[in-house]
Amino acid sequence: MKTLTWNDFKTNLDLYPKFHLKFEYGKNQTIFPNYHITEFKLATIQSVDCGGKTDSWSEIILQVLEPKIEKDTESMTLNKVNSILKKVTTSMNIPEEATLRIEFGNDATAMRQYFVSEMQPIGNSLLIHLKDGKTECKASASCGLPKDVVSFPKLEKSSSACCSPKTEDIGEKVGCC
Repeated sequence: MKTLTWNDFKTNLDLYPKFHLKFEYGKNQTIFPNYHITEFKLATIQSVDCGGKTDSWSEIILQVLEPKIEKDTESMTLNKVNSILKKVTTSMNIPEEATLRIEFGNDATAMRQYFVSEMQPIGNSLLIHLKDGKTECKASASCGLPKDVVSFPKLEKSSSACCSPKTEDIGEKVGCC
């Protein structure tokens, strides 16, 4: 799944300042227009996958609060959001290529971080499509798992490994499991 970046978001704010920011999640569900942006989080992730490969990236997480009661009102304009972001960027340096995530939950949906899969201008609004992520094996080639594996079978206790360990240049065995 392609995910959008901080730079993608900022570009849209500048292109459509009078548009209203709206969010869609699940099956055509939208966050109430009287939402509140409560927090900006900048996370730097450092990881080691099951094949022993290291990686790092940044994520910017916008936390959105949906009130208990929907009010008949317009959502925030991108100009208003941009003015909030200008205050945020005086306190933190956000990398342009940071992955954009939206953190949201309400009475019907557990709070979680969504990926932004698309930003779509519609009428006088910019609609942000929120998508759930999925677990993946980034080392599938060295691990022996096919690239198209979406879910893993239940692992049973066994004396054999789930995949063959590989030997790196340093002579240490690495691999899944």
